Amino acid sequence: MDKFMRNARAENACTPPGAAVAPRAAARDALDRPLRQLRISVTDRCNFRCTYCMPKRAFGSRYRFLKRSEVLSFEEIARVTSIFTELGVERVRLTGGEPTLRRDLPRLVEKLARIPGLKEINLTTNGSQLARLAGPLRDAGLSRVTVSLDSLDDTTFRARHDVDLPAGRVRDGLEARRPAGRQNLKVNTVG
Repeated sequence: MDKFMRNARAENACTPPGAAVAPRAAARDALDRPLRQLRISVTDRCNFRCTYCMPKRAFGSRYRFLKRSEVLSFEEIARVTSIFTELGVERVRLTGGEPTLRRDLPRLVEKLARIPGLKEINLTTNGSQLARLAGPLRDAGLSRVTVSLDSLDDTTFRARHDVDLPAGRVRDGLEARRPAGRQNLKVNTVG
């Protein structure tokens, strides 16, 4: 990839710094469509054990998550994002596991927000940490949030996610996410 990017930059060497440059070779999917969105898992860890995603029988106390040294650093994530942005990607979706468990997540969002050509930074979350992080993430440049909320009933919520956490905590996060004016929030539900 580095050699490819050096060659692509060399071919555009006459372009003034900061000028928009259409990439010579856009990233494409298996159906030859241009890639516009990149999904990045910032952690494999999650504080829920949803019956449909990370059930306790498979991800219990004996399960070994990645060592922190094996997870991409913020600098590596920014570099990969920058390369893909030069290849035509316009949106990044941060996922996990549960991305809000990643320490200093607002710092990563701020780093990504400075990448020229990146139009949106989105986050998919279970919402458990959103009340605490909504403001800092918004201030850092987060564009949209998708929250998984399968039930407002505490008993169903706790059973579905296998957590001792009230559904109200996720609702509090939804309220905290409301920016002034437009609300860039989506709620996903698994029935």
